[in-house]
Amino acid sequence: MSDVIDRDVKVKLAAWGAWTRDMGNTGGCSSPAQALINCAPVCDSETKRYARYEAFEHISDEEALKVEGAMATLKRYSARLDVALGHMLEHELDDDNLLICVLMYPVLVRYFRYDESLRFIANELTKELGKKITHVRVQVILERGMGFIDGRLMS
Repeated sequence: MSDVIDRDVKVKLAAWGAWTRDMGNTGGCSSPAQALINCAPVCDSETKRYARYEAFEHISDEEALKVEGAMATLKRYSARLDVALGHMLEHELDDDNLLICVLMYPVLVRYFRYDESLRFIANELTKELGKKITHVRVQVILERGMGFIDGRLMS
């Protein structure tokens, strides 16, 4: 049962990421024709070294806005804890739960919206924080973030 829930949330977040990339900064609703275009495989040769084609499931504007609302809640939650993380890193304290909670939003955005790999995210976070973050820890943060979003979507 847990695998089905994880898969559903991962599919929704991947579709949300494609939706946000397609929508950009322009407002408005998409037409049914645009929805069909959005379901077509996407070639990402402009952003990746090697082109690959991905097909995303269609997500309606209502579903995407629900995911966007859950992501906004996670962003507010992470921002409140960011001050505590700065204090923790300054005094070289070790609290994995605080670190995971603060990094859930940026990791989800980088992974699903900007389509960055776990290793790249780990390297960038290591540079930003000055603390070694492995790709395994990024995977844990990603899974916990997906659980948070799944909980928000189910409520």
